[in-house]
Amino acid sequence: MQRTFHRARRRQTGTDGFTLIELLVVIAIIAILAALLLPALSMAKQKAMAAQCLSNQKQLSMAWAMYCDANEERMPNFNTVPNAAGDRPWLYRPLPVAPIIPPTASAQEAQVLIDMEGYRQGCLFEYAPNPSILHCPSDNRFNKPVGAGFAYGSLSPVASLNGEKPELYKRTELEHPSDRFLWVEENDSRGENGGSWGFKSSGPPAFQLSQLVDSGAVFHNTSGTFSWADGHASNHKWLDAVAISFAASTDPKKYSSAPAFAQAPRDALFLAQGYATSNNP
Repeated sequence: MQRTFHRARRRQTGTDGFTLIELLVVIAIIAILAALLLPALSMAKQKAMAAQCLSNQKQLSMAWAMYCDANEERMPNFNTVPNAAGDRPWLYRPLPVAPIIPPTASAQEAQVLIDMEGYRQGCLFEYAPNPSILHCPSDNRFNKPVGAGFAYGSLSPVASLNGEKPELYKRTELEHPSDRFLWVEENDSRGENGGSWGFKSSGPPAFQLSQLVDSGAVFHNTSGTFSWADGHASNHKWLDAVAISFAASTDPKKYSSAPAFAQAPRDALFLAQGYATSNNP
């Protein structure tokens, strides 16, 4: 009887609460639920960023097609300076007209403004007027200091398509547009992706003397995105450990030891087949 009285009194005075054991059980349950949910949330975030990057790639490939439509099938200049024919590049570096940088802008903010303006002054802006398509949201170089690996632009166009090492100049020269890529994500360990993306192709049918020159990227776990001449974009999962290591490396000297075909046969074959040349159009 006395025990019942004390229990009722405690309820009336509001002094009831969890015991230590009950509190620990609740905390343990929350921790277990968090451990189960966080990987799923992280994976969902990665998929969302990959989808954004694919959208960027698709917009660029559509802009490329519209430029060809408006210029008698001539491809846009895939270098970052005017070429021998006087074609305006798709992206300027350096800029012909410097942007106005607010005095309060950080070094990173200033560099982003410069990169965006480089695209605005290029030949594709009127067809895809969104400079942010240059940037992959998973590109962690964006978090580095300027001059120490910082980069905003995540994509490089193919050098052989009216680029730094031109072999093809008109869209009509591409016999297999759905199998030839235009832009590739590049993890340039020196900073901003300079010029266009090069690859040493030995040509079909075996491509076995081919070799990587420029780097890919692993911004999406072990994958990188590509845009293609027929307008689609896709994600390529790198298969060879050497290719993955090369794409992930932040060593500025990595280009002096780019993988040969024998070191990364599956990924080198994928790149060789997709890289357009005069003997692989």
